[in-house]
Amino acid sequence: MEKHETAVKEFMDGYRCSQAVLAVYARDFDLDLDLARQISLPLAGGAGVGGTCGAVSGAYLVIGMQHGFAHPGDPQRLKRVIAKNRAFVERFKALHAEIDCPRLIGLDVFSEEGHRTFVEKNIKAAYCANFVADAVKILGAILAEE
Repeated sequence: MEKHETAVKEFMDGYRCSQAVLAVYARDFDLDLDLARQISLPLAGGAGVGGTCGAVSGAYLVIGMQHGFAHPGDPQRLKRVIAKNRAFVERFKALHAEIDCPRLIGLDVFSEEGHRTFVEKNIKAAYCANFVADAVKILGAILAEE
């Protein structure tokens, strides 16, 4: 099973979008799977405040694991992370026009009405699973580029 398929399966099995994206890369970076899921959970659904899609935020974390620095003083690595994030966003927006969760799905999933609509219209399977798959596919291409 390819990474994007694994991520979608995890997402549909109950993990959140951000968790599914980070989890499929955790082993590649020797990151404990449970810790990866815990770290990324607050990013799900636009971090609960209508922000950036959790799948996108999970991708940012993976980009940081590959290209970030652990100690200050490496401006080239910072530039690389910013460039990779921008490239990711450009490609994601080319497919979906947005990166913010409420704009992508057309509702606030954390409001009572938004959550009801999310469930009734099966937005998770109809839209969000595609965002997870696309985020992982784009991320794979970004990570492969040097």
